[in-house]
Amino acid sequence: MADDQTPAGKPNRKRKSANAPKAKKARRAHSTQAAAAGGPWTFPKHTLEKAIEVAQALEEKNAGKPLKAADFAPLLGFKRVQDWRYLDLLRSANQYGLVQGSGSAATIELTPLGQDIVAPSSPSQRQRALLAAFNKVDVFKNVAAFYSGKRIPEDEFFGNTLVRDFSVIRERVPMFIEVFTANLAYLKAFAANAEGAPVVSATAIPAQAEATAPSAKVESENVREFLDTCFVLMPFGEWFDRYYKDIYVPAIKEAGFEPLRADSLFNSGSVIEQIWQQIRKAKVLLADLTGKNPNVFYELGLAHAVPKPVVFVAGNIEDVPFDVRHLRVVTFDVREPSWSDRLRRDITAYLKSARAEPERTIPQPFRDGVSPEDLVEEEPTTKRRRAPVAQGA
Repeated sequence: MADDQTPAGKPNRKRKSANAPKAKKARRAHSTQAAAAGGPWTFPKHTLEKAIEVAQALEEKNAGKPLKAADFAPLLGFKRVQDWRYLDLLRSANQYGLVQGSGSAATIELTPLGQDIVAPSSPSQRQRALLAAFNKVDVFKNVAAFYSGKRIPEDEFFGNTLVRDFSVIRERVPMFIEVFTANLAYLKAFAANAEGAPVVSATAIPAQAEATAPSAKVESENVREFLDTCFVLMPFGEWFDRYYKDIYVPAIKEAGFEPLRADSLFNSGSVIEQIWQQIRKAKVLLADLTGKNPNVFYELGLAHAVPKPVVFVAGNIEDVPFDVRHLRVVTFDVREPSWSDRLRRDITAYLKSARAEPERTIPQPFRDGVSPEDLVEEEPTTKRRRAPVAQGA
């Protein structure tokens, strides 16, 4: 009855004070147990393409020198060093072996592997480094080897295999599938089999030891060579396909971009969804307006609305709308001697110019207020599946 004699509220405050540490300790223990139940992440939460942005920021904005995590955060667009998104991104870059140092108190340092990707001495050096970064994640390497030369099954069966044979936690399977397949697509590690179905290329994902050896030779000519993409808008068909392979691809690579066309996409969703995603991610676009293909013009409108720099190609200036003829247009005439060589040189020159002055390839009113920083698009959510895009634009 003594408690009844005390002023109202005091016993409750005493009990709260006495029990608070126990409750806090219990909550902390529960949180620790929950984390332990899930276990550490055995794969990055970000794609290799996104993680490379960490290495690029160190190289381009700090001359490749080490930097404290607190000072590095603003260079990646984060205001607080404790931002979990920033820390997750650093952790992913560490898991790929691109940088060393993870955590709010760490010093972030570029690794030799990261240097080979963002500042290589040759395209083949970058190719080897990209493959090595992918293979740094053991579960990625093992799953890719398991499905080498095979078609990855539908999500349900793929997920069951990941849980049963590769010990991926069930709750993390959707993220694994998203990141893993996005990485294969980024490395151009999908290839079509005899039936036209996409399979994991046996030559694009070699063993880690082979990929990192100084004398290693990259067997697949389709493995990505450049970090920035040039997405090509054009019709499909015999002559257009030959132009793309023999003229456009070499010209784009000479300009320092990775060429990509819609018929080489192996993600899920409708054709236009995949094209929209690539338009947003591309550094620059090349649009062949020859023949006034309506699909190409529709996609061109999307590119201008983003806005993205676009270089035009046309076999006849009349195929180019009058309203955009003042922008960068490359014309060609197949009746001229050595027309293909001149076309290749012109495309390369125009693409390099578009990189240097992107705003000059964007028409009004989309150009107003556009800066190079505005043209950098955040990584969109990756959608799956690998159904090839139908031939024909």
